[in-house]
Amino acid sequence: MLDAKLIEEKPELLKKSVKERGLNELLKKVDEFVKLRKDWKFLKTKLDSLRHERNKISLSINEAIKSNNKQEAETKKKRAKEISEDVKKTEEKIILLDRTLKYFDLEFPNLIDKLPKKDRIVEKHGKEKKEKWMKNYEELNKNLKIVDFDTAVNMSGTGFYTLIGDGAKLERALINFFLDMRKKQGYKEVSVPFLVTEEAMINSGQLPKFKEDMFVTQENLYLIPTSEVPLLNLYAGKFLNENELPIYVTAYSPCFRVEKGATKGFFRVKQFSKVELFKFVKQEDSFKELDKILKDAVETLKKLGLTYRVKILSAEEIGFASAKTYDIEVYTPFNGWLEVSSCSNCTDFQSRRAKIKYINKKGEKKFVHTLNGSGLAVPRVIISILENCQQKDGSIKIPKTLKSYFGKDKIKIKEK
Repeated sequence: MLDAKLIEEKPELLKKSVKERGLNELLKKVDEFVKLRKDWKFLKTKLDSLRHERNKISLSINEAIKSNNKQEAETKKKRAKEISEDVKKTEEKIILLDRTLKYFDLEFPNLIDKLPKKDRIVEKHGKEKKEKWMKNYEELNKNLKIVDFDTAVNMSGTGFYTLIGDGAKLERALINFFLDMRKKQGYKEVSVPFLVTEEAMINSGQLPKFKEDMFVTQENLYLIPTSEVPLLNLYAGKFLNENELPIYVTAYSPCFRVEKGATKGFFRVKQFSKVELFKFVKQEDSFKELDKILKDAVETLKKLGLTYRVKILSAEEIGFASAKTYDIEVYTPFNGWLEVSSCSNCTDFQSRRAKIKYINKKGEKKFVHTLNGSGLAVPRVIISILENCQQKDGSIKIPKTLKSYFGKDKIKIKEK
């Protein structure tokens, strides 16, 4: 959610952002918002004036009664009734305008930082290797038998997979490794609910824009698309002190998303595992903290010895709530570059919705800035390990830093 006063005073800032995002259909709504905001302010002024007049006339009624001037008292009572009716009508108009303005505000994306016109690679680490004898992860899996796509499809439909034996063990090893990395980097681990309220989803910016992409229960609770949602809402409606910031939190969770184009495989799935990084920081520190959260995420890939690259996203590609985003992509010999993390600075966009403020040393109340990043998404990291760490005999050599988590050096092929 944006600062309504800022939109009213500088609508060109929002117009510039929506244009660069390619959301030209919102331009007219910006103008309409500004007009409605002026109407709202006029009605608020009118309401204050009517209430003041009502208070004054109440006092004059009492004075007329005390002086036994019944006619004047009755005249003023009649006027008081008219004012009360006008107050009620004005309040109703304000309530209606409040709802309309909120609806508009929930449609507007965050204001963007200075971004390139096209996605741009800003960092690359490692080499792209591909040998003639290498196989893609699906071919490797025929002998490894660590992922069962058919059984998952039979029980749940397309967009699901079942990890078996060493596959399940590899997923658990990665999750524990990711969480231990986060602990060393100063993040506090949190175990979060996987079902949240509609309000929690609105706070994060997932609703109302992405409603069709969400799973919802009969109790109107939403399955989380990422643990970013519950992590943000840890401090919803709270005041923090400046000396409490920054706050770093992390959580593992399954992520649930309605992928209409979901297919058999690991790429477009409806459920997958991920470790999330989240930060609550002071306003002036947020872009420095974005660099740090990006560094934390890429360090994980360095430890695994995987080739990766970092892209700064253009305005058309960044998320609805983000002001600036970096994508981290891991290299796979047969599936190219796969996104395993997005690191974003959402400035005060989410905290305004969630009403999360802090009090600085001057006693000023400010909205915190929030940042999030994947650290990392598990399925695509598994693909990269399988394809990059495969041996000529079809086995998979486990990365050195993962051995103590996995418990052995290799995933061996299964005998037929």
